[in-house]
Amino acid sequence: MRARRALIPAAVLAATFFTTATAPAAKDPLRIPQVETVVSGREVRVETRLAPGLPPEVRARLASGLPTTVTWEVRLSVSRRKWWDGLEDERRYDVTATYRPMRDDYALERRLDGRLLETVVVAGREEAERALGALPGLPCFTLGSHLAGRPLVVRVRCVYGTGMALGFVPTRSMTGWRRSPVFSWTAEGAAP
Repeated sequence: MRARRALIPAAVLAATFFTTATAPAAKDPLRIPQVETVVSGREVRVETRLAPGLPPEVRARLASGLPTTVTWEVRLSVSRRKWWDGLEDERRYDVTATYRPMRDDYALERRLDGRLLETVVVAGREEAERALGALPGLPCFTLGSHLAGRPLVVRVRCVYGTGMALGFVPTRSMTGWRRSPVFSWTAEGAAP
C-alpha cells in the first residue's frame, strides 16, 4: 500500500514536467518563413529571418540592458528521398546585442562557430532587434568535390532563449527546423 502512495506523487510530478515541456507556446508561434541559399563558386550563403519578429521576452531582455544572444543553427545535408538527409556540415551563428548606457547605443557581436566575425555599433534598439532576428547572407559552407552533382539542402533553426524547468532541468526556446529548396552544385557553380 505504501509503495502505491509513493508512486502517485512521482507520477504526478512526471506528468506535470512532460505537460509543461510540450505545451504549445503561443497562438502565433515564432517561425522561419523561408530559407534562401545562394551558391557563389564553392561558397554557400544562407539568408533567413524570424517571423513575426523577436518574441516579447527577448525584446524585454534587450530593453532591460542585459546582453541578449540569439543563436542560428545551420546544417548542410544531402537530400534523400527514402531516408533521412545525410548531414555533411553544420555551423552555429551567434549574435549578441549589449546596451551601452554611456553612449545610448547597442554593441553587436557576431560569431561563427565561436570565432568573432565582427563587432559593430548600432544607434537604436530597433536596429539591434533586426540584427538579432535575421541571418544575413552569411557564407556558411565551402563545397568540396565529393558534393558535386548531389542534391543538397540547408536546414536552419533559431534558438532565442534558455531557461529552467522545475528549477533544475535546462530548457531552450527555439523554432522548428526550416529547409531550403533542394539545389545541386557542379564545379562550374550552382545548378537548379
